[in-house]
Amino acid sequence: MRVGMNEREARKRGIQVRVARLSMSAVLRTAATGEAQGFMKVLVGAADERILGFSMIGSEAGEVMAAVQTAMLAGLPYPKLRDAVIAHLTIAEGLGPLLSNVPPPSA
Repeated sequence: MRVGMNEREARKRGIQVRVARLSMSAVLRTAATGEAQGFMKVLVGAADERILGFSMIGSEAGEVMAAVQTAMLAGLPYPKLRDAVIAHLTIAEGLGPLLSNVPPPSA
């Protein structure tokens, strides 16, 4: 499942992005459910903090995607979502570690 752009679309449009990935096995909830297959991936603007795209394959992808899509629609900078306290033991809790993997802007 995906919302927003993927890397190929960003390249075609000439948009520079920072990309972060997280294996679903790194999400705490998957240890409890045994559903550790898949990943999350986010694209953030290279020159700003906007979330431009999000992809996820894994358990409860639609629920997590709805949260990211809401943040995108609101123009929320990714650090706000990264630093949010999300209910513990949920798949969406993986957004914190995912967004912590966003590389810093290039100088």
